[in-house]
Amino acid sequence: MADGKKSLTKPMEGQLNPDEQLIGGCKAAGKNAVLKGAVGGAVGGVVGAVAASQMEGKASPGIAAGVPQLQVFWVGATNQRLVFFDTGSFSSKPRSFKGDVPLSSVADVEVGNRGPFRRLTLTFTDGSSSTVDLYRANSPGQLQDALEQLLPGKVHGKA
Repeated sequence: MADGKKSLTKPMEGQLNPDEQLIGGCKAAGKNAVLKGAVGGAVGGVVGAVAASQMEGKASPGIAAGVPQLQVFWVGATNQRLVFFDTGSFSSKPRSFKGDVPLSSVADVEVGNRGPFRRLTLTFTDGSSSTVDLYRANSPGQLQDALEQLLPGKVHGKA
């Protein structure tokens, strides 16, 4: 099993604030993004793109808009915020910083199972929410443990 924290350590070097430390991380995908990609590939071309776009729904409002819904990205938990990185074109390693969300804006975290993924739903203080799928092979337990440590009483469910 890959170590999410180890994978994110190098990309995080230029992103950490003073007194900030990376606690855990995991490779993720937007909710059903892998399924959307499979539909697009199986159906092909324009028809696949239309079918996949209809599966997406509307963009998240509020704080939740800061959580990527890419087919593959990385999420890390520091003692101050959640951070997001995209991947390279030919690699699933974390590459460039996509954004962050302060931990103080997280109101609730729900964790559950979804086939080969662990599903993570983040609800924010403004009432918005975002759901992502965590890859089981890339230490979702490490990210969940980090969130439980950083957000005591706000993390529910176990996968």
